[in-house]
Amino acid sequence: MTNKKNKNQDGLSGNWKKLAPKSSRKPASRAAFRKRLLGVTKVFALIVVLCLVGIVVHFFQERSQPHSGPLDITGSGMPVSKLMFVSDGVLHKNWFQNWFGPLRNRTLMDLDIEKIQKELKKESQISFARVSRQFPSTLKIELKEKKPILRLCLRSKTKGEQTWLVSSDGSLYLGTCYSNASLVHLPFLDIDPSLLTPNPEGEGYAKLEGITAVAPLMELARREYPGFYQNWKIISYQRPHDSDPGAHIHIKSGKVRNLRFAPQEFAAQLRRLKYLLMESDFRRTPVIESIDLSHDRSVFAKLNPS
Repeated sequence: MTNKKNKNQDGLSGNWKKLAPKSSRKPASRAAFRKRLLGVTKVFALIVVLCLVGIVVHFFQERSQPHSGPLDITGSGMPVSKLMFVSDGVLHKNWFQNWFGPLRNRTLMDLDIEKIQKELKKESQISFARVSRQFPSTLKIELKEKKPILRLCLRSKTKGEQTWLVSSDGSLYLGTCYSNASLVHLPFLDIDPSLLTPNPEGEGYAKLEGITAVAPLMELARREYPGFYQNWKIISYQRPHDSDPGAHIHIKSGKVRNLRFAPQEFAAQLRRLKYLLMESDFRRTPVIESIDLSHDRSVFAKLNPS
């Protein structure tokens, strides 16, 4: 008896292998590919954003925390071995060493440079101060000093007679480290005592407001007419900021006993004074009683002393 293949009710072979699809799967459509690419892009963008947020948070945390500085693996540091001192005036390194005291066995980190700088600025002769460290063992001091244009003699019951220096901004201070030769050429200031106001912050006096009007005359004469300037002995002023006819600056000198300037247009007045003193009559006269330059272009002069 021969074996026959079993057939199902429909007459088809029961072999399941014949049910397998004969064609391969079709590729995804373009729209599906775009959708998948968009999803991958979003995930990547999210990762980038999270990384950036982490970096920003870390940056601000670092900024908000105080810097402890680099780790010191050298111990307490080297003692200060050099003092670099720079000033545009008469103060020098020895002055600072006497003012501050010995630096022996002190390191740069032992010194409070902000405090030293603040205390230097309190000195009436100093207009600017900067203190800095230069590792490993150098302390640098940089100063700018006030420049005196006048001297002022004051007498008190407790301290006797003292010579104060007056700078171009009206500051009064007792000078330090000046030689007699550097001050002997400065004219004296003659001023009403009522204009002197004691300094409420300590010793000394408040600024003289009128000096800012006088200073340009002094600086111009010293720079361009040194012969005049060296001959000036005493300076005084009345209402130097006013423009009324009575406002003037009065100078007593060796050549001209009484010299009067208006408190403006100093260059023009000094030129007129130069031309006038070159006249033969004025050159022959050893001492001139008065020259008044304060009346615009008119000049009033008196040759012979009374």
